[in-house]
Amino acid sequence: MILVRYVLKELIGPFLASLFGITFLFVVDFLVKILDNVLSKGLPASTVIEIFVLNLAWMLSLSIPMAVLVASLMAFGRLSGDQEITAVKAAGISPLSLMRPVLLVALLLSVLMVVFNNWVLPEANHRSVELMNAVSRKKPHVFVDAGRLITQFPGVQLWVNRIDPVSGTLYGIQIFEMEKKGAPRIVYADSASMDYVDNGATLMLRLRSGETHLVDPDDVDNYFRIRFFSQDLAMQNVDDRLERRSRSYRSDREMPVEMMWDVVTDARAKYDSASVIARNRRLSTLVRIRELVDGDSVIPASVGGAPKVDSMLFVQGLRKVRVQETTTLRTTERSWSRMESELKRAAQYMVEIHKKFSTAFACFIFILIGAPLGIMARKGGIGTGILYSLAFFVIYWICLIGGENLADRLIVSPELAMWISNVIIGVFGILLTWAMVRDRFSGDSKMKRFFGSMGRFVVFRVIGRIFGSIFGKIAELF
Repeated sequence: MILVRYVLKELIGPFLASLFGITFLFVVDFLVKILDNVLSKGLPASTVIEIFVLNLAWMLSLSIPMAVLVASLMAFGRLSGDQEITAVKAAGISPLSLMRPVLLVALLLSVLMVVFNNWVLPEANHRSVELMNAVSRKKPHVFVDAGRLITQFPGVQLWVNRIDPVSGTLYGIQIFEMEKKGAPRIVYADSASMDYVDNGATLMLRLRSGETHLVDPDDVDNYFRIRFFSQDLAMQNVDDRLERRSRSYRSDREMPVEMMWDVVTDARAKYDSASVIARNRRLSTLVRIRELVDGDSVIPASVGGAPKVDSMLFVQGLRKVRVQETTTLRTTERSWSRMESELKRAAQYMVEIHKKFSTAFACFIFILIGAPLGIMARKGGIGTGILYSLAFFVIYWICLIGGENLADRLIVSPELAMWISNVIIGVFGILLTWAMVRDRFSGDSKMKRFFGSMGRFVVFRVIGRIFGSIFGKIAELF
């Protein structure tokens, strides 16, 4: 027990340090994306802190498994570098005995992460979306960015080519006013300024030197182009106050497993219903064709209980009923399309269900990689931990992100898509652990040099190019 407590104590420091460091990277990325817009709205400090705390949930769900890998690499690397692993072996204790308590703690942490991902994370995501919707309604003009289509304004879409950072003047304005019927009204303007009226309830966009293009909704042949020197465009229902509104709708990232399973059950039931309807309509079409050519001795009454039609007579019959059956055929096509959409909806939510478990049990899987690699490295510095961790992070998240995309397109099953990364890393970790127990490698072995070369290649050649994009994709997963 003394040795067990010693090993676990060695893990605490690196785990907390790596957890803080990895979470800090997510925090910086998050702050760079939204904090400027949030702070420009004059929100109280309590609201800003609430935004940060709510988004901290998805950051922790990602950083905790990563911190487990870094901590195991650093802790076991320090034990190996200080020859403590050698002393343990000399005492007749296998390194696997040192891993067992760590694996038990990692398994417990995985169970806690399942609870966190299923209950805390969805609720935090739901409240974060509600809060950010309220923030976007408060002075939405601060969300106006050059070169990006702005959809925060009710019934209006806005495009701006350039924004003067000093005066705030907009240049190269394109406004698309979405009408209830017909084509949208399009307004072009060289420049514009923004101002609030009606106690902040209306945003007035003061346009200069532009044109208005619109089509008469009652007569599409009437097209109007109106030039103006100055024109005001009022955007209604823009509240300057922070008003929170509850949302009954939840996306897949805002649901626990129970709610997502209900969606999957509903999607599968609708798929079965659409499948029955499609088969019945197809059969009714064949029956109708046979009735029209009935009496021809070439066609038997039935084969195996189902109507059978000769190919030539099938074409002739189909020509006779093409007018009556066109609607039925189109409806059948819509049924097949509906069946595919329901399959994709079920797969999307099944992916999220399995993701909650697979990412949680990555804590356990990463120990199988971190402990033997740490012993092999024989150095417990933070550089070694980061070197190997980044390599396996990239492998793990590429498999996870790629698997999700394939599952959403119905190419692979959701189970395989979400667990393949754990299987690959786990099998590799088991092989490393087996080699460690059999004492097949040491600090100066070829395996160490191989992983050292691989790690340096990944870090300096690959990570610099793709880690930034993967970093953003990882954040989108949760």
